[in-house]
Amino acid sequence: MLKIHFTEADLAKLTIAEDADPMWELLMSSYRMRRPEGEPFFGRWRRGSRSAVPESGRLLMAAVPPYGYCPDFLTPAGRRTIGDGVAAVLDTPPPVLAADVAELAAQGTRVPAWLRRLAGGETRELHRLGTALHDYYRRCLAPDWPAVRRAVARDRRRLQASLDHGGPQLLLSTLHPDITWTPPVLRVRFPAEQELHLDGRGLRLIPAFFAHGMPTTYKNPGLPPVLVHSISHPGFDRDAEPGPALAALLGQTRARALVTIAIARCNTSELAELTGVSLATASQHASVLRASGLITSTRSGKAHVHEITPLGLGLIRAS
Repeated sequence: MLKIHFTEADLAKLTIAEDADPMWELLMSSYRMRRPEGEPFFGRWRRGSRSAVPESGRLLMAAVPPYGYCPDFLTPAGRRTIGDGVAAVLDTPPPVLAADVAELAAQGTRVPAWLRRLAGGETRELHRLGTALHDYYRRCLAPDWPAVRRAVARDRRRLQASLDHGGPQLLLSTLHPDITWTPPVLRVRFPAEQELHLDGRGLRLIPAFFAHGMPTTYKNPGLPPVLVHSISHPGFDRDAEPGPALAALLGQTRARALVTIAIARCNTSELAELTGVSLATASQHASVLRASGLITSTRSGKAHVHEITPLGLGLIRAS
């Protein structure tokens, strides 16, 4: 059981990650690669990605056992790109590297020789690990990263709606099936007994596409407090990208915009971010889709929120 102790100040500082976190997704995907859980969700990705793992990426697997403790330094907090995340790993202070590898050994994991050298301060080994992280991301995550971001964005909107409508109490009460909120303590199903006192630092919630089962956090209570949890989704469907018939009918970008809105209602700024186009282009595509009866748009504050119509959904299914 993990017990997270809140104060009033911590409730006020409860935040939700703005985007999919590449380092946590990388770590969680390495578990999905080697563990059988979640076959309906991850089976297709798992089968396709196992053969794509580069030789250098196997260093990552050696540093991350399929079960149990993972070195905290591999998931630096708050990094929104793989480049920033790997740079932060390479900047890890040597005493932190040594402590994390020592903890890995203390948990009973066999520590390979290269990881012991890394803990001893050999920068060459650290840079080899950085290359492995980049290579693994490029081969196993990058092809599906837009789909991962869309799914995480959809879940983030669900969490944000709970926070907006009912405050932190409602959000924590409905966060995850393995979480129970009994103020002032959040109890999380966890493989070990662990206490985390926030002490006014707040808590950052990180919805993770490749997470499955119980949530997780850092072993070191001195790190910025986070809680990483699985999202609610029906499966890993690369069909979030429009099919060729739909793309031929609407154009690739407009078709992608329609499919993105079908996955989850979103405003124009979110649509632009999720489809990788400018705000003006997203607005133009939304206007055409709305005029065609494929979506509806309603004003929410200063933003327009777009939602798929039955006609739009039928078009996607038919193509």
